[in-house]
Amino acid sequence: MNIKKVVITKGIYLNRELRLLVSFDENDKPVDIINLDITKVGEYYEASVEKVLTDIDACILKLDSGDKGFIENKKLNPDEFIYRHSDKKLVCQADKLYVKITQDRNYSKPYSCAFSSIEEYEKSKGFGFLDYYIKEFCNEDIDIISDLADLKVSGMEIRFYQDDSVSLWQIYDLTKILDSVISMRVNLSKGGNIIIEKTEALTVIDINTGKNYGKTSFQETNLIAAKEIARQLRLRQLSGMFVIDFLKVSKEEQQEIIDVFKVACKDDMSQISIHGFTNLGLLEITRSRIFSPIVLAF
Repeated sequence: MNIKKVVITKGIYLNRELRLLVSFDENDKPVDIINLDITKVGEYYEASVEKVLTDIDACILKLDSGDKGFIENKKLNPDEFIYRHSDKKLVCQADKLYVKITQDRNYSKPYSCAFSSIEEYEKSKGFGFLDYYIKEFCNEDIDIISDLADLKVSGMEIRFYQDDSVSLWQIYDLTKILDSVISMRVNLSKGGNIIIEKTEALTVIDINTGKNYGKTSFQETNLIAAKEIARQLRLRQLSGMFVIDFLKVSKEEQQEIIDVFKVACKDDMSQISIHGFTNLGLLEITRSRIFSPIVLAF
C-alpha cells in the first residue's frame, strides 16, 4: 500500500470546523481526505427496521446512533436477530438486529449497511472507523500523528502533537490541499491541465494542453493525465459514472492509456471498472462509493 503517514487533526475551512483524516504517500502527497464528522464506515451498530421497501426488497433502518441506514435487496438476508417480529418474512418492521456500515451517507441518503452477527458485533466493541481505516488501508509501519488527545487505534501508537505556536493543520497546509480538492481545475506536472466537472448524472473530465501546446506530445499529456485522474478520484472520493475526454489518440494509444490507468488505480480502495472508449473517443469508467466526498461538508 502507498500510505506512509496519517494525520488526524481539526481546523477551520470556509468558516466551518472540520475534523479530518488526511493520509500521505512516500512523497508527502495526499492520498485520502476523510471527514471524521461524517464517516462511519467499518463501524457496527444495533438497528431496528423502520420501514420495509417491498417493491425493491430493501429496508430503512434506525441505528442506535440516531442515524438512518439502508440495506439493499442483495443483502436482505440476516442470519441472526436480536428480536424478530415474524418468521414469515425475511425482515419485518420493528425487527432488531446488528449491522455494519459499508458506505457513508451521500447527502440526504442514509448509510449503506450489511447485516452482522452477534459475534461480530461483540468483537467490534471499541472498534471504530480509525481502526477500520488503519487495518484495511495502511501498512503496519504507518506513522499516525494527531493533536486530538482522545483518539485511540487498537494495537497502534498515535504520536501526539502539541505545539500552541503552530498547528498540524498549518504544518501540512491543509487549507491549500482543500482548496485544490474542491477546485475544478488540476494542473499537470509537465503543463496542461484537467477539468473535473460533476453533473447530476455523471462526472465529466476534460484534458487540455493549455500553454503546453507543442511542448509535449498529445499522448504524453494523456498518460500524465490518466495517472493524475486516478489519484484525484480517490483524493476527492468521487463515485458514479465518468466520461473522460482525452486528447486525440489512435486505437493503439487508447489501449496504452487504459493500461496506465489500470496500474494507477491498483491501490484504490473502491472498485473501478473501465468500460473502454466510445466511438467518439471518450473513455467511460465507473467507481463505487465507500466514503463521502469532502465537498459534502460545504
